[in-house]
Amino acid sequence: MELTDTSLVVLLAVLALALFGLVVAGVPHIGRPPVRLAVRAAQVLLLNVLVVALCGAALNDQYFFYSSWGDLFGSRSPALDVHHGGTPREAVVASVKGPGLRGVTTPVTLPPLPQPGSRLQTYTVVAGRSHAEGQVYVHLPVGYDPRSSRTYPVIVGLHGFPSGPKSFLRLGFLSDIDTLTLEHRMAPSIVVVPRIDTPAGLDTECVDGAPGQPQTDTWLARDIPAWTVRHFRVERARSGWATIGYSYGAWCAASVSMRHPDVFGAAIVLLGYFRPDFSRAYDPLTSRTQRAYDLVAMARTDPPPLAMWVLTSREDQLSYPSTSSFLSAARAPLDVAGTVLAHGGHRDGVFSPFIPAALTWLAQTLPGFRA
Repeated sequence: MELTDTSLVVLLAVLALALFGLVVAGVPHIGRPPVRLAVRAAQVLLLNVLVVALCGAALNDQYFFYSSWGDLFGSRSPALDVHHGGTPREAVVASVKGPGLRGVTTPVTLPPLPQPGSRLQTYTVVAGRSHAEGQVYVHLPVGYDPRSSRTYPVIVGLHGFPSGPKSFLRLGFLSDIDTLTLEHRMAPSIVVVPRIDTPAGLDTECVDGAPGQPQTDTWLARDIPAWTVRHFRVERARSGWATIGYSYGAWCAASVSMRHPDVFGAAIVLLGYFRPDFSRAYDPLTSRTQRAYDLVAMARTDPPPLAMWVLTSREDQLSYPSTSSFLSAARAPLDVAGTVLAHGGHRDGVFSPFIPAALTWLAQTLPGFRA
């Protein structure tokens, strides 16, 4: 029986219910009181183990954290490096339509940092275009001085769902960036981590809905970059801006970057997908607007000048189907590199070991991130 079989959930549920019935009925009636007490204790302990296993199997059945028994017990997965579409140079030097950040200026005197002396700053941003409000964390490079004229490249970090910006901070992104910077393999960078489910708890899939509905694409592609330029010494050329995300955040990174290559020059997509995956409670797209967010079709018929690094697993039922289609469809000037794993479910432990490789790729690809 495979770990991902629904029959495993059914079997664990049946066993737990049967054992619960035995415990309630006091069966079996054997031996002296100390023996019966020991048997009852063993039954209760086993019942708790079955309930925990049942909950884990049910969650895994829904979210596909582990793809197999080998994946659960830590077996390593063979990795295949891939490359599709054009070249990094084509993606970087191609002409791009759109205003980008040319119309946004950095004031001579920047707004004061809310936590002076700390590398991690916390803001609540109220946006004008999207009318969104959300928490934004900003991680500053060592030695950042707002009084200096030095400018820095920007990485926009996008978290999963259901989750929030803090989950991005708890993973290895910031420490890996610091390590690569210290080793002079990557330029010192500012990392901006905004909330991407605005309002919090709503699975917006980072799209713009109809008037009156959340405008998350505008929040990430226009409001957050403009706010960043007005608050920090950052580069404004697209060669100094990149997105990175995992799962839901990886889809958002791919979508926002492909739809707005005038702002972003690169995207890192870790166990993401390339068509929106709405929950039953909210789907703002019509048949017409749905096409605007079909990144597979975009990669085939209207590929943007963008450099992208992807990680997926053949056993990840959320990530692999649309990622496989996307890789096959990619055409120049879209440049797609990355890794396809033979095994691995949809969880942090699968993509975390590849974060340094993805960041190294970014530093070697976009001029703004080169050490």
